[in-house]
Amino acid sequence: MTIEIVPCSPAIAAEIRGVDVSKGVTDSEFATIIEAWHRYQVILLRDQDLPTEEQQVEFAQRFGELAEVHTLEYQGNHPAVMYIGNLKEEGKSEGALPLGEMEFHIDQCYQPRPAKGTMLYAIEIPSAGGETVFANGYMAYERLPSSVRSRIEGLRATHVYDYGGKGTDRKNMVSIEEGISRAHPIGRTHPATGRKSLFVNKLMTHSIEGLDSDESETLLNVMFETISQPELSYVHEWQVGDLLLWDNRCTLHARRDFDPAERRWLRRVTILGEVPE
Repeated sequence: MTIEIVPCSPAIAAEIRGVDVSKGVTDSEFATIIEAWHRYQVILLRDQDLPTEEQQVEFAQRFGELAEVHTLEYQGNHPAVMYIGNLKEEGKSEGALPLGEMEFHIDQCYQPRPAKGTMLYAIEIPSAGGETVFANGYMAYERLPSSVRSRIEGLRATHVYDYGGKGTDRKNMVSIEEGISRAHPIGRTHPATGRKSLFVNKLMTHSIEGLDSDESETLLNVMFETISQPELSYVHEWQVGDLLLWDNRCTLHARRDFDPAERRWLRRVTILGEVPE
């Protein structure tokens, strides 16, 4: 079958049709897939039948070295597999899923080598809600006022996270001393495309290095507002069998709320990235 690439929105994301991951992906098919990934930042393959972790892991490894899961209680049988959801066994959560809306964020931005990409496979989906919203980091950087772009040139922002916390918004952010933290360039250059993207996020970016708290928060708020502009985004409505991969180096994502009485269960594999520049 001929591969077809269909954009999901004017800003970001594309669906790739004509690929069955369970049957293996040829080198020619993969060249088309990774080219689309670099162009559209988020790629979607619908109606995939991947009952085993190994099938997803094998495909994810084509994109690079896999990152091991840090929260072992949510780890699958493979060290790079993590489950995201609200299934419970004897009252204990079997998947990582804070309740409520989750603001825009960048996976593992608080690590020395944040994720290159995150791959989610949908196993169970609620009847409504739980959508993932993706924002284009390139467009966000380019849309900043010129005065803000000039001010942040060469600056770094510190990102912080606490694996024990359940925060889904900025007001629950832990201090740099309390959490795991790392500073990275605010304007990050993508190693494959050479384009700059905005590498800050409302959920985990604590402050800008070298600036007083007022100026830091003022600049960050301008960036957060730019990122949240609807015309920079794509809202993904999940279906069972969706396999979705986003480029964590130039995108942000947020999750909408859903009825916690309904089941939402996804399998995640993360691809290890490089030190941001």
